Amino acid sequence: MNDTLYWVMLKQEGKKILGYSLGLAVYEWIVTWIYPIIMQSPDIEQIPKSFPSAVKRAFGVPTGDEVDLSYEAYISAQLFGRLWTLIISFYGINTANTLVAQPLEQGFMAYPLSSPVSRSEILNTQLGVLLTELALVTGSTLSGIYAATTHFRITIDKWQYFRLGITAFSLGSAISAYSLLLAVFFNTEEKSERYASALTFAFYGLDVVSSLSDRYSGLKHLTPFGLFRPLEVLQGKIMPTRDVVVLSVISGVALVIARILFSRKDLAV
Repeated sequence: MNDTLYWVMLKQEGKKILGYSLGLAVYEWIVTWIYPIIMQSPDIEQIPKSFPSAVKRAFGVPTGDEVDLSYEAYISAQLFGRLWTLIISFYGINTANTLVAQPLEQGFMAYPLSSPVSRSEILNTQLGVLLTELALVTGSTLSGIYAATTHFRITIDKWQYFRLGITAFSLGSAISAYSLLLAVFFNTEEKSERYASALTFAFYGLDVVSSLSDRYSGLKHLTPFGLFRPLEVLQGKIMPTRDVVVLSVISGVALVIARILFSRKDLAV
C-alpha cells in the first residue's frame, strides 16, 4: 500500500465521511430520544398490531401475537432493518467509483500509474481507503447508539451491538468489493455505477421478497443482504460468525478478481 496516496485519498473523502457519520449520529439521537416517549403511550401495544404482517416482516419486526417493545426491536425497525442497508449500499457503490472509476476516467490516475509503484499497490491503497471509510462510518454508527442510549438511560447489551457492527461492516465490504470490481472492469464511472446499482437493487429486492412470506424465504440465500439479520443478532438469537465469514469470502473473491483485472488491463491514462 502506498502511504502517500492513501492519505491523499482519505483526506479527499473526509467531507463525505464526516457528512455520513454526523447524519447517522443525529438520526440515531432523534429516534432514541423518541423511544421513551413512545413507550409512555397507553396504546403503544396496539400500534405494531395495526401493521400488516408482510410490512412488519419486511422491516425485521416480529409478527407473533406478543408485541416486542424492546429498544432492539425499535432500532432494528427504525434503522438497521432497511435504512442502514440502503445507506451502506449507496455509500459502497459511490466510494468504489470515486476511488477507481472516476480517477481512471478523468485521468487523475495517470501520475500514480506512471510512477514506480505497482498496480497492485495502487489498487490495494484504494481498497485500504475504502475499508477505512466503511470502518469509520460503521464505528460512528455504533458510537451514536452507545452515546444516545447512555444519555437517555436506555440499557443495552453493547457487545451484541458490536457483533452487529462487525456484520454490518462485512455487508458493506461485500457490496463495496463487487462495486470496485465493476469499476475496474468498466473503467467508466457511469457504467460501473449503473451496473453496481442494478445488481445491488436486485439483491435488495430478493431480500425484501424473501422476508414477505415463508414461501419465498429461500430467496434470502441468493443475496448477501440475507446474511444481515439485525434483530436476531441484537437479541442474541444467532451468532453472526458464519454470516461474517461468507460475506468476507464474497469480498475476498471479488477483490482478487479485481486485482487480476487491474494488473492486466490496458488502461488509457
